[in-house]
Amino acid sequence: MVSISGFKKIWSEKARQDLENPARPYVIAPAKWLGAFRAGIPARFKRSEFRITLIAMVAGGIAGLCVSVMSQIVLFAHHVIFLVSSNTGISGTQAITPLRTFLGPALGGIVFGLSLLLQSKWRPRLPVDPIEANALHGGRMSVRDSLAVAGQNLISNGCGASVGLEAGYTQIGAGFASNIGRYFEMRRSDLRILVGCGAAGAIAAAFDAPLAGAAYAFELVIGVYTIPALAPVAVAAFMGDMVAKGLSHPPFVVAVSIQNIGFSNYPLAVVLGALSALVGIVLMRLVTFVEQSVRQRWLPPLARPILGGCAVGSFGLYSTQVLSAGHGALHLLRDIPQTALVLGTILVLKCFASAVCIGTGFRGGLFFASLFIGGLLGKLFAIGLASIGYMPDEAMSLFIVTGMASLAAAVIGAPLTMIVLALEVTGVLSLTGVVMLSVLVASLTTREFFGYSFATWRFHLRGESIRSAQDIGWIRSLTVDTLMWRDVPMAARAMRLGDFRMAFPLGSFRQVVALDEDQTYAGLIDVARAHGSELDELSDVLVVDDLTTLANQKLLPKMTAREAADAFDVANTDLLAVVESQDQPKVIGLLSEAYMLRRYAAELERSRREALGEAVDG
Repeated sequence: MVSISGFKKIWSEKARQDLENPARPYVIAPAKWLGAFRAGIPARFKRSEFRITLIAMVAGGIAGLCVSVMSQIVLFAHHVIFLVSSNTGISGTQAITPLRTFLGPALGGIVFGLSLLLQSKWRPRLPVDPIEANALHGGRMSVRDSLAVAGQNLISNGCGASVGLEAGYTQIGAGFASNIGRYFEMRRSDLRILVGCGAAGAIAAAFDAPLAGAAYAFELVIGVYTIPALAPVAVAAFMGDMVAKGLSHPPFVVAVSIQNIGFSNYPLAVVLGALSALVGIVLMRLVTFVEQSVRQRWLPPLARPILGGCAVGSFGLYSTQVLSAGHGALHLLRDIPQTALVLGTILVLKCFASAVCIGTGFRGGLFFASLFIGGLLGKLFAIGLASIGYMPDEAMSLFIVTGMASLAAAVIGAPLTMIVLALEVTGVLSLTGVVMLSVLVASLTTREFFGYSFATWRFHLRGESIRSAQDIGWIRSLTVDTLMWRDVPMAARAMRLGDFRMAFPLGSFRQVVALDEDQTYAGLIDVARAHGSELDELSDVLVVDDLTTLANQKLLPKMTAREAADAFDVANTDLLAVVESQDQPKVIGLLSEAYMLRRYAAELERSRREALGEAVDG
């Protein structure tokens, strides 16, 4: 039986033979054409905004294609597993038999668990998502990892797990965009923009909302708005939307009946925004609680998604609205007459279902789930107003849409995206004031009392210090190992002072490293001090060890510039030795605080200029 590694080796060798086989021109010709095109690009054009816009157009189109294909696969899976039509989806129909309702997610958990087991052997590393790629890796993503994430997202949503497809959409769109940019040798700043373009095309295609797709890219994936990034992102969003429409991808439309919005609705929007923030925080905390609860030694990783699938299937027996992302249920939310008790129960079950799915390992996100939960909260809010005698004609639709945008902004952390999305999917511009006010309150409240969006909260739990997609990867790459001076002057600590003076004349070096008998670090000797006139009479008596300082202060090669700066402050010196490790203090270099700060300032200025869209070298 061939192992995974053996299969990969055989596959790689076969691919190489195919490329070298002249009898297969259809294999090698495209590679030659692309290589010739890349080599023939003028140097001036390689740095132009026109070039990145053309590449962004291709990336957006690919993202739209991927969204359409993935959505069709999920619709087919829903039809096969649950026997539902594409018009209503799982969450919008009550015609699913209890057996299928329960077994769909449960069996999906088994399949998903097996996919995790296969991934652990094939690609054991954690996949990098678009936000992490732009924050830490300069926009570099793996297409293989992105395909794996998208495939697992299809399994999760296709079997009825309460997660959305948007995470898979943006992952595959950004993954292809990143690799296209790397093929054309794009600069770090341009590669980060292309990752945002892939995500923009995916969101625009998913919701038929190019403005929301562009806003999503700027707020979440790129992390900052710049003029040079506007054209590529906008073009990518437009192309993603157009390709999806051309492939008959169903548009996402929320039907509302809103005429005039009175001034009295604005204070109510503030209250709904605060409630949305509270529910969003509880939802994110609940995901963490479930994830930590199932991480028990007695519960194998393979069993976790199975347990989660059984739980979600049980929730679905009460109402199928808690299954899948919730598209069908959201479309019918305004027109289905439901009591406050039923709505409240569905809201709680949907929160638990989403938390259980993500906490037990199902692949997906909370984008659409938060929209649906927000719609439920908005309808409950409207029913509560009706119970106290306040219920204008437009209140139901108004607060459903406002609740959608507010809770999604609290969870996803993209207020402008949700404001624009609410306007694009409803087509009602009079919503702008109320939705904007509620979204801003929800976003501000979440940031004040929680401090994270769902994506950055997950990074925080993994120990990553990421608050947005702004590029901090250069800080981590600016390590002591890349900054230190490797040609280190050394002297044995037992060397006499007179011999030391002869070996290291005044002015030859500032500091010399003292070594123990086993050639490990013993401290630093100040050359100027060693040549001091007050020590002339003792030059035959003193040894190097009598003059060493900073024996316990040293740097490690993997320290970042910030960590090294803290070490310099503690040691109160401007030069420190670098050793291999704490356990093996073999000296491998020296680092000057002045040089480190100068390099740090230069990289900081470079990052600032890239953020402003100014031209930089390299």
